[in-house]
Amino acid sequence: MFGFGGSRELELNPYLGLAVSSVYMVSADGEVPDEEIGALVVLFGGDQQIIEDAVEYIKQNNDLEELISNLSGMLNGEQKEALLVNLLDILLADGEANGSEQELFFMFADAFGFNQEQLEGHFNSIVLKNNKSIFR
Repeated sequence: MFGFGGSRELELNPYLGLAVSSVYMVSADGEVPDEEIGALVVLFGGDQQIIEDAVEYIKQNNDLEELISNLSGMLNGEQKEALLVNLLDILLADGEANGSEQELFFMFADAFGFNQEQLEGHFNSIVLKNNKSIFR
């Protein structure tokens, strides 16, 4: 009423969609490990506002299937693939890809028209990137 603590209505756009999708992935398994938070920070270059906006958007529009559908219609092919690669990077950041994270990832991939074979090269590159043991 007076504008105190009120939230503003956020309109989905590609960048916010990336952020919202990333927040969903970070929280998919009910745990938020430091590695996944780190992946978010790197992805958004310390832009805390976009992460806060993503959390607010989820509070206002808590319908994952609608989000995925909206993004599928909004994003071009390159944006869809980039979003999936970023989700994959978050999914693999802690070295584990549990069932709920995989399920969420493939919800996006299926809606965007990507299959596992098309994404395998990205998967292999991220696994290699995250394998610090090869330097020891």
